[in-house]
Amino acid sequence: MTTVGDIRRLLDQMAPFDSCESFDNVGILIGGEDLPVSRCLVTLDVTRETVEEAEQKGCEMILSHHPVIFHPMKRIPFDSVQGMLLAKGIAVLSAHTNFDKALGGLNESLSRLLRLENFTPLPEDGCAATALLPGGPMMMDDVVNLVAEALQLQGLRFYDAGKPVRQVVLCCGGGGSYVHEAIRLGADLVISGDFKHDQVIDAMNAGISCIDAGHFETERHFVPLCSEMLAEKCPDVQFVMSEQVRPAFVYRVFDHR
Repeated sequence: MTTVGDIRRLLDQMAPFDSCESFDNVGILIGGEDLPVSRCLVTLDVTRETVEEAEQKGCEMILSHHPVIFHPMKRIPFDSVQGMLLAKGIAVLSAHTNFDKALGGLNESLSRLLRLENFTPLPEDGCAATALLPGGPMMMDDVVNLVAEALQLQGLRFYDAGKPVRQVVLCCGGGGSYVHEAIRLGADLVISGDFKHDQVIDAMNAGISCIDAGHFETERHFVPLCSEMLAEKCPDVQFVMSEQVRPAFVYRVFDHR
């Protein structure tokens, strides 16, 4: 029988846990290595809905991208997500920035979805990479349409520096800070899922375009990607893709000008 520890070791081979960023919290965050697993729910985030889904579907374990425990906790109420997991005996394994930067991992997979070329992880920080837009320089309207179609977006935010773009700095999830790396590299565009106001202002002042495609939207492919990778290596476990993976935000457009 496969255990939580076996699945952790498989993931460690694909995306070494010790490669995660210093701020991160990855690995087995609820439960222990010896718990037998026949069904594993794969999700982006651990929510009340995914805990209930795991119980209903007979999953002994949840595999998530975002850590179920990220900040230090001083107490665990029974009705919290962590308390529910403990009460139900459901283990949680989280693979976050180690999976972002892994070979064939989340950031590289995002690059493939966007049909980018020459994907090259940044040597100083593999969570981000440089890449080229397909087929030569493009105007921002065309790039925005490419990203929206590839990721099936409801909407996105962008800043157009008003010039053709070719070289991209790419980071799935929250990568607005890589604006400064893009400035250093002389890139034309940053594509990520979270930008702070000051980061976009720095990009504007440097003449660099930005696309904020959404944190959830640039990482939701974790679920099919990780499920397929593990299913090949662990055929006696059924990896169930969560039906509760959805963005917290919805978009509403107004015509106030």
